[in-house]
Amino acid sequence: MSLWQKAWKRVRHAGWWLLHEWFYDLGWFVNRIFAKTFSKPEFYGLENVPRKGAVLFTGNHMSQWDIFFMHYILPRAAYWMTKREHFEVPVFGGWARLYGAYPVERGAYNREALNFSVKILEEGHLLVIFPEGHRSHDFQMGPGHSGAALVALRANALVVPVAFTGTEKINRRKEYDEQGKKIKPRVVVRVGKPYRLPRQDESGQRLDLDELGDLMMSKIAELLPPEYQGYYAPEKLAERKVEREKALAEKQAKRQARKAALKQGETGGTPEKTGETTSHE
Repeated sequence: MSLWQKAWKRVRHAGWWLLHEWFYDLGWFVNRIFAKTFSKPEFYGLENVPRKGAVLFTGNHMSQWDIFFMHYILPRAAYWMTKREHFEVPVFGGWARLYGAYPVERGAYNREALNFSVKILEEGHLLVIFPEGHRSHDFQMGPGHSGAALVALRANALVVPVAFTGTEKINRRKEYDEQGKKIKPRVVVRVGKPYRLPRQDESGQRLDLDELGDLMMSKIAELLPPEYQGYYAPEKLAERKVEREKALAEKQAKRQARKAALKQGETGGTPEKTGETTSHE
């Protein structure tokens, strides 16, 4: 790459960053107007939003309006992991990039998106991921993808859980007052305390990605009413924990059996004789 090409690349990146910051400022203004025009917003736990440093924001996803309310609480411009299909839409794809979105292929291992996500956090930026990967059709939490947990673990990132309720009602308002006017839906946004994913459980056992994913999503579910928790309701989390413990016990038993078989093979394959004899008439 020539000197001029390097210089142009830096100028282009600087221009993109200025537009990115401008889009954040514009969104900050528009989202506040939108929130109060189409809903009755309530925000709790805003003191849990870090003002400095790298942060991974995770949230449940019921409506396209979740993005507006997530933007509402962000202290500065952020990056957003977004499904690749959005970038195939004319105009919208370019707008999404200026907004800070970058593509990920759903249902597949995305090394490039994973590495870029880790890099964003290592450079001290904000990153937003909705681990479910798509909007919930029944408005309950569905299974999350493990990619968000892997990003948080590799970057050792501070994670902030955010829970949304009521955003699904903005396009489905059916309540009316005595004058026949539509009643604005109540939208509640709860921000949980920041945390980092542990690598081990309390007993020192190394946690796998499924366990870390459940832990990450449970932090969001704890902020939601029971009817929204879905796949991450306490009883379902407990069931999966029992299943994992059972599978681990079976795996350890098989391992011990193999070790015993190998040890027996090393000693000759047959038990030692006791010296007892049987007489035959």
